[in-house]
Amino acid sequence: MLGRYNTAKEERQDASAVCAADFAAALGLKAVVLEQNAELHFSTSAVCRPGLFLAGYEEFFAASRVVVFGSAEMSFAMSLDAALLSERIDKLFSLGIPCAVIARNIKPLPAFIAAAEKYKVPLFTSSRITGQIGSAITDYINDLLAEEITMHGVLVDVAGTGVLLTGVSGIGKSEVALELVHRGHRLVADDSVIIRKKNGVLIGRAPDMIRHMLEIRGVGIINVERLFGSVAVRVNKSVDAVFELVAWEEGKTYERIGSESLTQEILGVSLPKLEIPVKAGRNLFVVIEAAVASLRLKEMGYSAPSELEERLKKANDR
Repeated sequence: MLGRYNTAKEERQDASAVCAADFAAALGLKAVVLEQNAELHFSTSAVCRPGLFLAGYEEFFAASRVVVFGSAEMSFAMSLDAALLSERIDKLFSLGIPCAVIARNIKPLPAFIAAAEKYKVPLFTSSRITGQIGSAITDYINDLLAEEITMHGVLVDVAGTGVLLTGVSGIGKSEVALELVHRGHRLVADDSVIIRKKNGVLIGRAPDMIRHMLEIRGVGIINVERLFGSVAVRVNKSVDAVFELVAWEEGKTYERIGSESLTQEILGVSLPKLEIPVKAGRNLFVVIEAAVASLRLKEMGYSAPSELEERLKKANDR
């Protein structure tokens, strides 16, 4: 029947696996039924409240979701005839759900334990209220399913905007980042930036091994947090723009008005991009601060090139 037991293709493909014990530890769950070395396979971060299923309405049941029983579902389950409850719980656990969680430390009924053991479905309890544990499970699985890539560059929080500095090795990305930190901005990652896509937003961070570290040629490795304090670093930051540092070439024409808009796509997300020529004596950190401010103004609907064009038009019309 169409819609019955909705195990949609996108929810069964590209599933991510995690150790069930790790899942329980991360969310503070107590295992009631759990086989040794059991794995959980997730393909969607949504959770399912099975009230309608317990009532006998089985249409559109999303069997690929974690099933969360709250006080309402458990109260209804307790009101059912023992034989009917066993039949419906057995049917529920037979559908291949990843696992089941009972909120508020409610003691699982024997029918739950029997079905979980029969179909080898992990069964947990949680001390949290239903809404809280449901949200926590969703956040956990979102992190697990998020797309991730590692890019060469430096990520800096410039006045609240996550700027990914890119460019060939030796162009001066780390030195620019150091000056930005000295001016009150915050370092997120140097040299290697791990970028994860979560809910359509790119979040960047440093590998644990080099977190808060910055490599400056001629000086060596410095710990930015130790030198400038915890206010000078961030563990992660959204990636909002890409600034590529390029070597200055005499005779090459560079963007001078700012009417052209470049973009760079990362994990399917399009980001505004600027190419900033590097030349001796040029204060790049000031240029970057101005560029960030300009991007913000564009987001608010203001465009300096458009204003200049309007002024020229008015002058010509006089």
